[in-house]
Amino acid sequence: MLSACSKQIEFEVSDFNPIYNLSSNNKKLSLQLDYENAYENGFVVPSVNQTPDGKFHFSFKIKNTSNQNKKYYYKIYYQNSSYKFDEAHAFSHENFYGSWEDSSITFKETKTILADESYLIQDSFRIVGNPRNEPSFFGSDKVGPVTDNEIQQKINAIKNNPEWLKAVTEKAINSKVNKEIQIYKDAVYTAKLDRNLGRTNNRWKRNIRVGSYDFLLVVFANKNELDKHVPKFIQNISLKNKEDKYVNPFSFFSEKINMEHITIVIKDALRLSAQPSFKNGVFVNKESFFEPNYDTTYFSNKCNESLSLLKNAHYEQFISSFNPNFTFKNIPLVADVNGNNYTRKDYYNSIKNEYKFIKTPIEVSHCPCKTVIPDSTNNKVTLLNPAVKDTAYRKENVGIITRHGFTYGKYSVKAKLPKLLNKDLLWNGLTNAIWLIYQNGEWNKRRPCSTKNGFVPKTYDGNGAINYIRETNYSEIDIEIVKAARHWPISSYGGDASKKPKEPLSDSNKVMVTYTNWDLACDDAQKLNRGVFNIPFQSSLFELHRWDNWYQAVTGKYGASNEEIFGNDYYWFQIEWKPEEIIWRIGPEKDQLTTIGYVNSAYSSIPNNQMLLVVTQEWHLENWWPEAPFNQNFIPFPAQDIKGEVLEVIIE
Repeated sequence: MLSACSKQIEFEVSDFNPIYNLSSNNKKLSLQLDYENAYENGFVVPSVNQTPDGKFHFSFKIKNTSNQNKKYYYKIYYQNSSYKFDEAHAFSHENFYGSWEDSSITFKETKTILADESYLIQDSFRIVGNPRNEPSFFGSDKVGPVTDNEIQQKINAIKNNPEWLKAVTEKAINSKVNKEIQIYKDAVYTAKLDRNLGRTNNRWKRNIRVGSYDFLLVVFANKNELDKHVPKFIQNISLKNKEDKYVNPFSFFSEKINMEHITIVIKDALRLSAQPSFKNGVFVNKESFFEPNYDTTYFSNKCNESLSLLKNAHYEQFISSFNPNFTFKNIPLVADVNGNNYTRKDYYNSIKNEYKFIKTPIEVSHCPCKTVIPDSTNNKVTLLNPAVKDTAYRKENVGIITRHGFTYGKYSVKAKLPKLLNKDLLWNGLTNAIWLIYQNGEWNKRRPCSTKNGFVPKTYDGNGAINYIRETNYSEIDIEIVKAARHWPISSYGGDASKKPKEPLSDSNKVMVTYTNWDLACDDAQKLNRGVFNIPFQSSLFELHRWDNWYQAVTGKYGASNEEIFGNDYYWFQIEWKPEEIIWRIGPEKDQLTTIGYVNSAYSSIPNNQMLLVVTQEWHLENWWPEAPFNQNFIPFPAQDIKGEVLEVIIE
C-alpha cells in the first residue's frame, strides 16, 4: 500500500483482488490470447470463451473509519510490466496501460457508506487493444487485403486522370515494369491508404502485449480532492497534457503528491502469451504478389484467399519483395546438392569451366499453396523451395508470416529447417531465417529519431548525400543462418590485418547464425559505432559489426554445427525483443537455450512499433556476406524440393 496525504486518511481499503472470478491474490493467472475475431477486432482479454461475460471481475473492501457517512471514488488501471520503461523514464508514456474500455468513464462513485461500515465493491473490466483510444489508430471498418472492387475503382481513377496516368507511366518506365502492372500496384497502394480513413477504433493496430500485468487501484474519499490533485489526463487516459503528451498513470501515482487518497498495486497478477496455430490454415494475400494474376491450382480448404481464412488464419504465405530487374548469373546445372549429388570438387570444377550463365532474378511463388502446405492435423506447416523441372531455371524463396502484430515479446520458434551443408560440407545456396518485420501501414511508425541527423532510409546504398528522415515505419530484427566467414573483412578492423582473427579450420562443418537489428543508423543511440565492437551482457562480451556510420543495421555472428541445428527432429530459435534491448538465443530445447547475441539502446535504436514474425528459406548472394567461402552463382538449381517444417511458435 502506498499513500500520501496532508491529513489523516479516515478510511481503509483491503482485500483488493483484481481478478477474483479466475484467480486469487496469491496465485498468478496465466492465459493464452484467444485468436477468435482478433484479426478484425484485436485481442480481448478475457474473451467470451474464457469467462461467461468476457470480463475480469475485481473486488475490494472499503471501511469508513470516520464519524460521517461518505461516498468514495475509485478507478482501476492495468499495465504490462514485462515490456515497459521504468515509470520514471521519459518514454514511460509508451508503456501499454489502460483502464475502463470507455476512457470517458473516470473515477466511479460508490454508494454512501455509513460511518464505521465496511462495504465490498465489485466491478469489472477487460484488457483491449488501443486502450487510450488514440485517434491515430482509428480508420476504416474494413480489414485485410483491398477488394477487387476497390482496386478497380482506383485503376479507373488513374486511367481517367491524365496527370496521374502520366506519373504512373513514367514510374513504370523508370522501374522497367509493364505499365499495366504499375497501374495495378499503384491502385492497390492508394486503395490501401484509403483504409486509414474512418471512425472505427482499429484496436488491432495497437494490440495487447504479451507478458505480465500489474494492477493499480486508486481510491479517494473526497471528490474535490480528486479533481484538485488528479488532472483530467490521468482520470481520462485518452487525453493529453499541455505538452500534447500522454502521461502514464502508474508514473503519476508513483510520485509523492499531496492529496488524500490510497493507492494499492497488485504486481504480476496476470501473464499473457500467444500461440498462433496452423490448424486454422494459411491465408493467401493478393497484395503480396507482384502481378495481379497468379495460379490458384494448389488452393485447398486450408490454404486459399477466402473470407473464412482472412478472418481465422493465424498465418499467411510470405512473398518476398520481388524485383524482376535484379538478376544474378547462375551456372546452367540442376543437381541435388542436399543429396550430395554435387560435391565440393564439382563446385571448384564449375568455377574453372566456361559456362554460358543463366541470368535470372531470385524468384517468388506465382502458385500460392504449392510451396506452403499447412497440416492442421499435426499443427505444422511445410515449406518447400521447389525443384527445377527441365530447363525452367529458378531459385524460389518460400516462407510464412504471422497476421497479428505485437510490440515486444519473447518469440520462440520450434522448427526443422533444411540443412545448409551437404555431406561434403558444400553450401546448398539457402539461408534459413527467423525474423520480425514491421506491420505495414502509415499508422505503425516507430519512435522518431530525434538526435543529430535522423534515420538513414532503408533504400540508401552509401552513394551521394543522405536524405535523413525523422519518421519511418520500417523496423526489422533477424536471425539469418548462412554459410559465411566467422570474421569480417580487414576494413572492419580499421585496416589492421593483425587485428583480424584467422578463420578457424573447425568452421568447415559450421554455419553462422547471424543476428541483426535494423536501426536505420539512428544516432539516438549514444554509442553508435562502425566496424567491429564489443557489448557486455551478463558475464559475456558479444561482438557486433556495422559497415559504416550510415549503414542501417548492426549485426553479429555465432558459429554453430550444421548437423546440430538441422540434423535432429527440431531446433529452437528465440528473439527476445524488449524496450531497451534485444537478446538472441538458440538451443535443442526451449529450456536449454544459449544466448548468441545481444544489443541494447546505447548501441542501437530499438524499435517500438508493431511487428510480425516471419520464417523463410531464401536464396542469398554471397556478396551480402563478404568473404563467404562459396559463391551462389556456382551452386546448381535444386533437382529436388528442399523441405523445412515450422512446428511451433510461442510468443510470451
